[in-house]
Amino acid sequence: MDFFNAISVNEAVRIIKELANNYEMKTEMVALVDAIDRIVAIDYKAIVDLPQFNRSTVDGYAVRIEDIMTATEDEPRLLKLVCEVMMGEVVTEVLTKGQTVYVPTGGMIPEKAEGMVMVEYTRKLDSETVLVNKSIQQGENISYTGDDLSKDETYIKAGKRITAYDLGLFASMGVEQIEVYTKPVFSIISTGDEIIDLHEKQSLGQIREVNSYALGGLIRQLGGEVKERLIVKDNVELIRKALKECMQISDIVLISGGSSVGSKDYTRQVIESFEHSRIWVHGIAIKPGRPTIFGQIDGKLIVGLPGHPASALVTFSLFVKKYLLTIQKNHQEVVRIQAVLTDNVYAAPSRETYQMVRLSRENALWKALPLNGKSGMMTLLSKASGYIKIPVEKGSFEKGTLVDVYLLKDLTL
Repeated sequence: MDFFNAISVNEAVRIIKELANNYEMKTEMVALVDAIDRIVAIDYKAIVDLPQFNRSTVDGYAVRIEDIMTATEDEPRLLKLVCEVMMGEVVTEVLTKGQTVYVPTGGMIPEKAEGMVMVEYTRKLDSETVLVNKSIQQGENISYTGDDLSKDETYIKAGKRITAYDLGLFASMGVEQIEVYTKPVFSIISTGDEIIDLHEKQSLGQIREVNSYALGGLIRQLGGEVKERLIVKDNVELIRKALKECMQISDIVLISGGSSVGSKDYTRQVIESFEHSRIWVHGIAIKPGRPTIFGQIDGKLIVGLPGHPASALVTFSLFVKKYLLTIQKNHQEVVRIQAVLTDNVYAAPSRETYQMVRLSRENALWKALPLNGKSGMMTLLSKASGYIKIPVEKGSFEKGTLVDVYLLKDLTL
């Protein structure tokens, strides 16, 4: 496998998805109140109809259509009030010609009722007489049995990230415990003689380690957790020791730095030093992120990321995120919007290029301002709203071109 003959982005995505499809995630049961943002592991089917009975969507009067079909303010219709429904009460009343029943919002509709007239269009004359001054359509203001869900209908599919709205749906089905995928556990190893941690005193020539913090944030946003983060000098044995330690507690290990082919780039060598190891990818025709490695040790994914922050984060978002979503059967896609380029952009020779842009809006038109900076600049991603893809065969996009912008985060304008 030749680093200088890098594979295409599409081929790299195909490989990472194939590796993910061959990896079996464990599951666990969590309480409904703790399930927000977890990934559902099985399909959930309705055990009852929802709603379980015909109910009113308004406060008003249950009617038969023939009794009020010509009702107006000038010519209202008089109906006999036979009862008033209480919330939670089972209604046995059968509505007959000329009768009405008062039903509060959510209350059970009496049999033979064909619609609900809102209380605003009625006037109660006495305890047994109601004046209706508006006609309605068949089924108006009624939610029928099974309108929301039919019994045995799938209402949550495996792979869905649980939202607050889903919690309400689970609750309506009486589900107290939900089967979800366990959180994928990551370890992050940052390599480099010049790298120091936040608490260390910085000397000229030294660089604060930032990748594990930024990558850790992305991992947690995607439902994973970071078990270990280590800073290791450029030494084969030290890196190997760190990787061995991380392998014992992690599902996935990221090694930041050392993935290229320089004299102190040891990531590939370290991975290959383990038994049952394999390098699947070393070098992707992409900018930023060419010196990327996909490897495995005993079936666990080891990813060698570039040391430069922007390169590491873009590569993670394109490939590791795809792996993470795939092992959890999560079909989440990157949100994209169309915008007009405010300047020319160019692809790197023979590489698919990911250009960071900042979005702005003028009336209904989105505009994308290209952000130019080197891959070590953290401010590049901090300022960016998203990125555009410049395919190898395209080479460039001219100012004024309508392009797809893939969002990196929620927009702040």
